[in-house]
Amino acid sequence: MSFRYTLQKVLEIKEREKQNVENEYSKATKQFEETATRLYDLLKKKEDLEARCEQQMNEGIPIHQLQQHQTILMRLNVDIERQQQSTNLARNQMFQKQEELVDASIELKKYEKMKEIKHGEYIEEQKRLDNMRMDEISLQLYVNR
Repeated sequence: MSFRYTLQKVLEIKEREKQNVENEYSKATKQFEETATRLYDLLKKKEDLEARCEQQMNEGIPIHQLQQHQTILMRLNVDIERQQQSTNLARNQMFQKQEELVDASIELKKYEKMKEIKHGEYIEEQKRLDNMRMDEISLQLYVNR
């Protein structure tokens, strides 16, 4: 007779749930990385534009070019603000999925620990039954002498 865990189906469901949450967390992490990279690129672009504008101002720049730089900077600032909001949202989603993953992992560990305990109890019971059988066989051999 082999060990059969009565909550095996529940354990399998918990394993699937954890796997699904891991996949969702992975997607959320990837989304956060992408939005953070876009934000970094925008900030870098703004920094480069400001440096170029500073250099041109030192060399002398026509007013219309200065106005163009200001317009571009204003657009970049709006884009950066939007991207910061997107990045914050993606970060929050990633943290939420991380919490869900921790909760799912804890839940799975509970069922795995219960299975280990039940398996240990099963092994002990099998040993006890084997000892009883051996005692009975020994007694039968002694009586038959």
